[in-house]
Amino acid sequence: MLVFLVAGAAAVGLDPWSRLDGQARAAVVLVSFLEPPGLTPVIKAVTGEPRVEEAEVAGNPTSVFYPAGEGPHPAVVFVNGTIREGREYEGVRDLSRGFARAGYLVVVPDLPGLMTDTITPRTVSATVDVGREVSERRDVRDGKVGLVGVSTGASLALLTAEDRGLQERVSAVVGVAPYTDIKTVLSVATTGHYRHEGRMVPYSVEPLLPYVVGRSVISTLPEGPDREALIGELDAVGRYEEDPLAPLRDYPQDELGPEAGSVLAFLANQDPERFDELYRELPEDTREDLQKLSPLHQAERLEMPVELVSGPEDRYFPVFESYRLGRVAPKRNVTVTEVLDHSEVSVSLENLPDFLKLAAFAGRAMEDLRGGT
Repeated sequence: MLVFLVAGAAAVGLDPWSRLDGQARAAVVLVSFLEPPGLTPVIKAVTGEPRVEEAEVAGNPTSVFYPAGEGPHPAVVFVNGTIREGREYEGVRDLSRGFARAGYLVVVPDLPGLMTDTITPRTVSATVDVGREVSERRDVRDGKVGLVGVSTGASLALLTAEDRGLQERVSAVVGVAPYTDIKTVLSVATTGHYRHEGRMVPYSVEPLLPYVVGRSVISTLPEGPDREALIGELDAVGRYEEDPLAPLRDYPQDELGPEAGSVLAFLANQDPERFDELYRELPEDTREDLQKLSPLHQAERLEMPVELVSGPEDRYFPVFESYRLGRVAPKRNVTVTEVLDHSEVSVSLENLPDFLKLAAFAGRAMEDLRGGT
């Protein structure tokens, strides 16, 4: 399938805007990301080499990938997950070059918190600011911006598209392995369970998720010694420890004020039956901040096309999370494919049918990001 799509891309010549349809553009992106030896030289031969500039967008350090040819171009803001390397991560740059080769102007910002494993409402507002500034660029077509994200970045893309001031400027949202309900994330990170159809279902996640959840929840506390002490406990363990929240279970709660004490009790809890009770006991400001990180809360604002893809057993977020948007986001489409392991793609002859699902998802996404024209 990918060979035929690449052949189609080659047939339209070197102009990245000529007659490429969504599936051919998808082939350009997938080959650029996966780098199959036989096809990569073909894509490089039939598409223009992107030009990359380092800039500042809405106050955030940013890489801008320019496609060949004259603008204006359809624009994409790419939001990665919690990666220490940020926009310098090789996979992020490969994917961004692929989008640029397919004719999109790609903006990749380093957003606050993503490189330090701390997701807060400030991360969301910074993403909105970037989307707004990009939509106002003269080299962006029709004043529209597409939002593409991976993992937590996909959830940030959804949250950004829900902003009332930006809604009408968003062409589409494309997300790989997002979460949609912050309470699900908090529950699997602390108790290893999430609520589904009225009961708690066990779900195993990678240790990085509890670490990021711990830092993010603790960061909702006011600045002061209590917050610094709890963050210090997590930092002493690190993001790759098997059980990063373990030190909090031994921390003396009586050494903390009431707000920090309730946060500690919540993060230290492993009993799924106590999750809702301890969540309600969190400080009001903490619960309000966490709700701002939950795309499901205002998903009725997602009137633009939304394309989501996940693996059947994601390492961080249950795929059930993506399906939940369907109740309130009518243009939402979810693809589940076994070739995807969170953000990693594995292709073989055995899983070729599932790869075709990914290719179809990518083709629809390319069309949506162009505004369907």
